[in-house]
Amino acid sequence: MAAAFGSGSATFAQANSQLEQVFSQAKNVPQVAGRLGQWRRAWDSVHGRPPADDTVFVHQTYVALLARLVTRKFLSPRPVRDDEELFEVINGDYFSRRGIGNHGEGDYFSWVCLEERWELGLEGQVISVLSELASAVEPYGFTKARPGILDGLYQQSDTEARLVPHWLAGYVVEEGLGLAIDPDRSLMDPDCGTGTFLSSAVTTVFNAMALRGDHPIDILFRGPEAVRGMGRDPLGVSVAKLNYLLAMGELVQEDHPPFLVPVYLADAAQEPVTLPDDQGMSVPTPVGQFPFPYPFVDNPLLPDWVLGRLTNYMGGAQLRLHIQSEEEAVQEVMNAYYNYLTAAKPRTPVPDALTPQQADVLLETARKLVYLHIRGEGTLWLHGVQNLAAPAIFGRRGFDLMAGAASEEFFSKCGPLYLGAEGKTGLVAESGQVTLPDGRRVRPESTGGTLPIDATWEQAKERVRITSDA
Repeated sequence: MAAAFGSGSATFAQANSQLEQVFSQAKNVPQVAGRLGQWRRAWDSVHGRPPADDTVFVHQTYVALLARLVTRKFLSPRPVRDDEELFEVINGDYFSRRGIGNHGEGDYFSWVCLEERWELGLEGQVISVLSELASAVEPYGFTKARPGILDGLYQQSDTEARLVPHWLAGYVVEEGLGLAIDPDRSLMDPDCGTGTFLSSAVTTVFNAMALRGDHPIDILFRGPEAVRGMGRDPLGVSVAKLNYLLAMGELVQEDHPPFLVPVYLADAAQEPVTLPDDQGMSVPTPVGQFPFPYPFVDNPLLPDWVLGRLTNYMGGAQLRLHIQSEEEAVQEVMNAYYNYLTAAKPRTPVPDALTPQQADVLLETARKLVYLHIRGEGTLWLHGVQNLAAPAIFGRRGFDLMAGAASEEFFSKCGPLYLGAEGKTGLVAESGQVTLPDGRRVRPESTGGTLPIDATWEQAKERVRITSDA
């Protein structure tokens, strides 16, 4: 992948140059500037300082676009049909239609797909760069691709990023935490990076369930229900979603009921606030608090499905501004949205109506999001709120296991927030030292040369020695 698509390749040189040209003309458009601003905020949160310049954002956009195209080729080997399907792949609609939610919709790197709203006449340039990148991907077969396929390209865009070998994550998940023995336990990674621990856990769960004869549909739904993660790095989360789907394998290539890729852009250390009178929880964001009633915290399908429908009402409010004041336009669509919230929704993943009290709580969030939309932010904060709700949702879940690569201080803070009463953790330090649930510290090391970073634990275990650290 590095030779074909990395920073030294002809494909990268051409696509990145075209993206830089489009970005230089569009970066002051509110919908683009808003995404750039939040990406800068996220970079600062991860690295402790602002990015050197905006070329990093463009580089990471390239990798994010490539991740969507690789996902599309993984799901279906046929060529992208036309420009319309290409845009649907980039904006996430293609995956939604295939029953895969929360995969690319509205994230920071989707600024490329907002061209029709810029009114800058850049559509030809946008189509050109996307078409040429899709053509570059076309000759390659990705239906058997393994997790980690884009990790190297991700690291090229962020040379300080830390990549944990897949075999090491597999050791922690399978043997350190025992998920291979008991695949019915749940696991989360609170700072997931490119999803190495998540993909290892999904592979472990799927293999163990298949060995005991579970039905493929039960296996398919077990992954997103039991293995979830979040992270502060926007590109890391995008690549983690690809790796998650690759770990699910051929089950997602076939027809299946809808599910969400349970990987979110959020800070696990950010604690949600309980609303007065215990009506729900409030999600903190840089633009204010967004309250959720408890059904939205207990069922992650609700923020995706019900809030996702808010885009229709946003568009309605925008149209009404030609004949009504801002306040009147928003109130009109809020009345309609309230009726939607309090009505049953048969033949959908979320058929139950909200109570009037629950609808009133959510209406406050919806109203704020519509105002942000018509004042130039577009759907940026709709996507943001759907992701930033993850700490509240995960906290209500109570996981059996927590695994990842982070500081002991961070894991110590996250444990009480997300683990159940008997929850266990497996932690990989920057040095490669592993802290096991019983407190032992061990160091898995290769006995015969460097192992491929994407090798699985099954492939690597015969060449790894586990030594105890004092």
